[in-house]
Amino acid sequence: MKKVLALLLALSLTLCASLALAATEPNSKNIENTITYESDTLRITIDQWCYAFNNTDCRFFVANVYTTRPDQLLTAFAGEEYSTKNAEATSEIAARHEAVLAFNGDYYNYKDKYNMIIRNGVLYRDMPSTRDLLLVYNDGTMSGVLAADRQEGMGQTYIDQGVVQSFEFGPLLVLNGEKTQLPDKYIIYTKDTVREPRTAIGQVDANHFVVIVADGRRDGWSDLGMTLQEMQQVFVDQGCHIAYNLDGGGSATMVLNGELVNKTSGSRERNVSDILYFVN
Repeated sequence: MKKVLALLLALSLTLCASLALAATEPNSKNIENTITYESDTLRITIDQWCYAFNNTDCRFFVANVYTTRPDQLLTAFAGEEYSTKNAEATSEIAARHEAVLAFNGDYYNYKDKYNMIIRNGVLYRDMPSTRDLLLVYNDGTMSGVLAADRQEGMGQTYIDQGVVQSFEFGPLLVLNGEKTQLPDKYIIYTKDTVREPRTAIGQVDANHFVVIVADGRRDGWSDLGMTLQEMQQVFVDQGCHIAYNLDGGGSATMVLNGELVNKTSGSRERNVSDILYFVN
């Protein structure tokens, strides 16, 4: 019994230390590496950041993407069809579409009974939702709708207004250039004590996007991950008027020209249902 109590106490202390770390300011913030890509129509700069704490690090990638046309941001399904069963690695889907930069989407097929799904101008589903919504219009601009402000049955209305993409994961991280008040209860934990691998997208203007993929659950590289609050601040620092959290955890993946940029939390890429990507 004493051994069991001692073990429980040790686990409790470890958990408390991890939670305290999550809410602690890093000792340093450094850009360790920068990758660039440029063509006649697309320019990408990816900075590899490291937030160093006393006993651990958090590494994440910030991609600034400059486009010349609104149709350079696209989405694709695993198996090339809307289905609740298909799942493939981000890099596999990206390769078929000759994507320059690709990253995981919102894993829509886990939510087949709820939410609104618009992809590349097609309305696939229009069901009630309790989540924040991200909309992308045909002129390249993004807008967000907080869960409390959503109306049901808006899919065709959004299509008529020029929406070509919608995403249902969230929460919204930045709205109107300011950090949102994160909900206390959501489909994921939102407290500043929670570190996870994450993927999120934001926008400075119609031709300037910011994508963040944070690594986590990899000892000695990015031990725990990133908090939503840290992501909010990075998007604000980048000048984004809007930013939105996508699926994370093992799904968090960034691919540039067929090469994996980040280190996924598992030994291989997790299969996902959908991706976002940029083309020339």
